[in-house]
Amino acid sequence: MTRRYLGSWTLPSGNSADVYLEGGALYCAWDRPPSPAWPRADVEHWESITFPAIIRAVADVTGQRVLGVSV
Repeated sequence: MTRRYLGSWTLPSGNSADVYLEGGALYCAWDRPPSPAWPRADVEHWESITFPAIIRAVADVTGQRVLGVSV
């Protein structure tokens, strides 16, 4: 399977992730993985900015306009 680098995203705290698409799965290699200890500003940034940007990157790579997302 081919692993495709989508980019790197950084949260307000400085925590960052390199993001890859491999075989239809999304992998986020975080400095500090998601947890209840994440600062509120990081969670809000993830929900409103980072996650939508990652989904747009996946859409660009796959050529799909609508993506199903499972959590």
